[in-house]
Amino acid sequence: MSLGFIVAVVFAVVLLSLAVTWLQGIIIGIGTLTDDLTQKAHDTLSETFNRKTTNFAVYPKEYRLDPGRGIKLSVGVNNDDRDGQPHNFVIRLYPAMASSDIISTYGCSSFAGCSSLNEDMISWVTYSHETYRIQPNTYRFWDMTVTFPNNIVKGTYQYDIVSCEDMDYSNCDRATTNWGSTLSLTITAQ
Repeated sequence: MSLGFIVAVVFAVVLLSLAVTWLQGIIIGIGTLTDDLTQKAHDTLSETFNRKTTNFAVYPKEYRLDPGRGIKLSVGVNNDDRDGQPHNFVIRLYPAMASSDIISTYGCSSFAGCSSLNEDMISWVTYSHETYRIQPNTYRFWDMTVTFPNNIVKGTYQYDIVSCEDMDYSNCDRATTNWGSTLSLTITAQ
């Protein structure tokens, strides 16, 4: 082998390692666009349920996000039903309100009549619609992600979260909720 070939191979290996390091930095940067609070949420909700202060909770209840960023949070249900039996539980999230300046930016006069805003707010949230069987005196978490688009209208967005015992997702709503109090989740676009 010639000396030129060896130098070219060494040069190529150095360039490749620099490229890999650069790509790792970009991928890690992309991964941090979502604030992952699920572990802290699980710990906090576990403490709440172990203290027996409630049987339905969300963590965090309030959060501030920049446009284009997201948050992973958790909602928990504790089966403390007095009958001591396993039950099926589901949660459901609804847009509840937004700042008046957001509503007017959408060209609406009220939140209830602003279907495009409600649709957008629903599209920003992902979570499991599955019904989970929870054994007596145990709890379960639903992890949820709220991701704001880059062009979000800055202001406050509020969601209601309800839980239903022994119902499926399609039957669980604000009128039929039968587990715990309705939870409020407030996310502010800053």
